[in-house]
Amino acid sequence: MNDTSFSSVAFRTSGTNLKRAKLHNHRVVLEIIRTRGPVSRTEISEITSLSRQTVQNIVADMESRGVVTMQASKAVGRGHPGMKVQLKADHAFSLGFHVNRLSVVAIACDLFGQIVWQRSAVLPSGPASATAANNLVVQLTNQFRKDKPDLCEKVFGVGLAAPGPFLSEEEISEGFDATVFSEFGAPDNLAKLQTTLGLPVVIQNDASAAALGEHVYGLGQSFSSFAFVQFGMGLGSGLILNGALYSGATKNAGEVGHICVDPAGPNCTCGRRGCLEKYLSINALCERLGLEPTDHTSVAKIEALFEQRDPVILDWMSEVAPHLWKLIDVIDMMLDPEAIIIGGIIAPAFLRELLSKASPLPERPFGTGQKVERIMIGEAGVTAVALGATATAVDALYAPQISHLFLA
Repeated sequence: MNDTSFSSVAFRTSGTNLKRAKLHNHRVVLEIIRTRGPVSRTEISEITSLSRQTVQNIVADMESRGVVTMQASKAVGRGHPGMKVQLKADHAFSLGFHVNRLSVVAIACDLFGQIVWQRSAVLPSGPASATAANNLVVQLTNQFRKDKPDLCEKVFGVGLAAPGPFLSEEEISEGFDATVFSEFGAPDNLAKLQTTLGLPVVIQNDASAAALGEHVYGLGQSFSSFAFVQFGMGLGSGLILNGALYSGATKNAGEVGHICVDPAGPNCTCGRRGCLEKYLSINALCERLGLEPTDHTSVAKIEALFEQRDPVILDWMSEVAPHLWKLIDVIDMMLDPEAIIIGGIIAPAFLRELLSKASPLPERPFGTGQKVERIMIGEAGVTAVALGATATAVDALYAPQISHLFLA
């Protein structure tokens, strides 16, 4: 299993002349081609600080293995147009799974994030176990192999995304909480799943996965620093800072749902009181409506009631909108991001309405001259997390990481 620890953009795009750094240099060049291609070899050399000869050798090796193709750039003036390097999107594929207490959404993507296969399955109603989730992941993987036999050999890894925080077996408390799935992300469970699938497995919390997906494939491509707020059964956020995912010291950065907004508020399963997600989450709305959060039909019922302009839902939105306003303000003041993107397991129209209830949204107290809309609804909708899981696999298994320098 691999991690998705934070690494700076400079590290991910800088080569090294260390004798044991061949793998790192290959990954650095591949990262440039993947994220900035088509790109010339001269440009790659300038960005990475690798010699032109080193870049030419690496690109030639990639071309011989069918990883990249060469294409003529647009001719400018006299002379022969230069050649640019382009990644072959269908050279490799990743599987991504969004796993929660209700369902599993599976997606297969090429290296450009184009979805080539998609399926979903529902977990049995009631307290879902890690074993039940594992079984669905395995079943869906087998279905992919049956549906796309020609792609199986090109799958390099599996990305999993689930509601965190992820804890060790000793730290997981007894009882049931619909807003998290800590036991699914436990190391022993992941090791078991990796052995069963026969593929490398990497896990990320759902909000961070969605942020990474938006960064690589969606609205986040336009920003080097942004926050993604995941509105699910619980409430979380994923943070892209200076072009890279920030996971924190324990890989649980962005747990905004456990910001205390009322020390005398209701008890939270995290052991504190008055946590934000006790007010602002699908789970909180289920409690208001008398719906069972472990019933996979609850979200659909909420969406149907919302379309009917149910007064209970609209009143709830007006009641919790100030909490959303404060959350946006906290993120702004702490991180100074270029944008805040909101997504989740519910229809985008629901989120737009909630955002409008919080308007006028907080303005930055420091002049930035920014005129573009900076608080927006994510493009990928309910598939955002699964799409982000595929990006998590690419980021962890393909992109440069400090550990590769020591393992090269």
